Amino acid sequence: MNCRIVKFLAFIFPAYYLPVILILTHVIPFEFRFHVLVAMAFVMAVYAFGSKYSLKDLGFRSDTLKESLLWNGALSALFVILMIALYMANLIREPVVPAWTWFYLFYVFVSSPAQEFIYRSVIFPEMNRAGIKSPLLQVTLSAVTFCFLHVVYRDGITLAVTLFMGIVWGMIYYKHPNFWGVTISHAVLGIVSIATGLI
Repeated sequence: MNCRIVKFLAFIFPAYYLPVILILTHVIPFEFRFHVLVAMAFVMAVYAFGSKYSLKDLGFRSDTLKESLLWNGALSALFVILMIALYMANLIREPVVPAWTWFYLFYVFVSSPAQEFIYRSVIFPEMNRAGIKSPLLQVTLSAVTFCFLHVVYRDGITLAVTLFMGIVWGMIYYKHPNFWGVTISHAVLGIVSIATGLI
């Protein structure tokens, strides 16, 4: 096996999978899941800085912004309409309103950006550096890893939705790498999916 791929695997397991496994096995209590997410984002930011990634490498760029906003916006609008239609037709479960008063603000301004930074901004340049160039492999790896973050909820629908959206966002990000487009889409779709009871 290529030593760069081995290095990538040695990076991705402790950085992406181990924190989730520690929550699943109750080594870290479930109620600290958001603390873990913020800690992961901070560690990834330090890692990215230490790895000499530029802001452009991490998707903080203007040259892909228009296309990213266009694709993410169009698909977000489509999925929002679909979720609202399903909700109005009583075809999805009753929503569970988060008990935390500030949850939605946290989700929009902290959780969504943190997830996109970890699962798109950092992982894609890491795969490129490891020599993983296949679009299919890059999108699949990022989507499966993103989906695994949500396994702590122990809910099949949530896993199916996050895997599907991980593939969609991964495909857009691969073609038009931009942190802002995918983060806005994540925030909008996440809020609507929680409010309608899809996840």
